[in-house]
Amino acid sequence: MISWFNENGPLLFLALLDGTVTAFVLALIALGLSLVFGVMRIVNIAHGEFFMLGAVFSWFAFDLTNDPLWGFLLALVVAPALVGSIAIFSDRFILRKVKYHPESTIVATIGVLYVIQSVTLMVFGPEA
Repeated sequence: MISWFNENGPLLFLALLDGTVTAFVLALIALGLSLVFGVMRIVNIAHGEFFMLGAVFSWFAFDLTNDPLWGFLLALVVAPALVGSIAIFSDRFILRKVKYHPESTIVATIGVLYVIQSVTLMVFGPEA
């Protein structure tokens, strides 16, 4: 039994660490979605796409530099700023036009979801 832990202990630790990080990321997404619904009473179907945009923008900003530190710092600044500006744009020019009506916001955010997916696929490609 001890030899099994000596051989597989690091792999078990990495699997637990990976599962913990994934759980925290999913909890953060769920917290954001419930916060948006709790404060604004909007069911934002495109919430996951904004998260995806943050990941793609972070990857792109990190990829611009070959230095891990500067790439991380650039991604830390650029990704939230770009995603926030896109979210503000979608709020001001899409959700306000439908006057935050519940059914209309669901349809509008589904449209935002498809637009974000398509534009990201066209700009960054399927490997991003």
